[in-house]
Amino acid sequence: MTASDADRTVEKLCLALSADLIASGFLRGAYPSALDTLLALAIGQANLASMNRNLALQKAYAGLNSSPPDDLRRPVRVRSVAISLGVPQETARRRVARMVKAGFMVQTKAGVFMPQSVTETPVYVATAEATWRAIGDLYGALRREGALGAPAHKVSDDEIPHRYMMRLWGDHFLRLIEALLPMVQEPFDIVLLFAVLRACQATKPVASKPISALSLSRSLGLPGETVRRNLLRLVENGLCSKTPRGYLITYALLDTPIWRQFAERHRLILMRFFSIMGERGLLGWWEADYLAAKASSRALPAP
Repeated sequence: MTASDADRTVEKLCLALSADLIASGFLRGAYPSALDTLLALAIGQANLASMNRNLALQKAYAGLNSSPPDDLRRPVRVRSVAISLGVPQETARRRVARMVKAGFMVQTKAGVFMPQSVTETPVYVATAEATWRAIGDLYGALRREGALGAPAHKVSDDEIPHRYMMRLWGDHFLRLIEALLPMVQEPFDIVLLFAVLRACQATKPVASKPISALSLSRSLGLPGETVRRNLLRLVENGLCSKTPRGYLITYALLDTPIWRQFAERHRLILMRFFSIMGERGLLGWWEADYLAAKASSRALPAP
């Protein structure tokens, strides 16, 4: 396998992970729509941004049983969040007001914040556990491909740092939006693109099936016209195809120049995520799982 082939393999592995985690996260339905989920993610990350500079606090609130209390959550202005995401300010204001009324957010004079109670719900816990497993599976695949080396830190006896990882993953996703935005024009287009990628299973060399705008509209909780308009923009940008039965991304399309550029940027950002996890000493648990799986495969009898 050439270096280029190896890079393409890693790129498809990374795309498959994001297609699964990003699409499923925005389709899960904890919030009324994918746009609400995007706003909630950005607000939640901004509330705890000060913790990024305090490793002691990061470690103190690393596990599922240690959600940061409300007094550590710094309120953020909705206007600032809207500007950072490229979302119309009135749209953001209206949607956040609904989330405040539903109890997902708390409004203060200084801005809004996501309360501790929301991050202790069964949905959040299940999402964190599923995300940990999915990224751990990718870690193992990247180790087998030689794309990652063994981490410097071993697994500790502490609680698995699900929450610490989720905060880093949230930062990764917002960084991903920033890096890919010039190619898709709107933040929501990235979510939509990964939803189509997941539905078509385009990262696998199998026959892809198109997905309709109506199906995506229902699952994402957004108006059909909004979804169709954004899908057509993805088609115009060469990232998606329109067929009589719906919208389609194929395995072959991933080898076009526009997708090669998209996939390369995405790979670099995701590898940076693993690098930060390594710097924070958080890869030991996944490394232990990888080594255990490797030992188990060696112990299996030959066919």
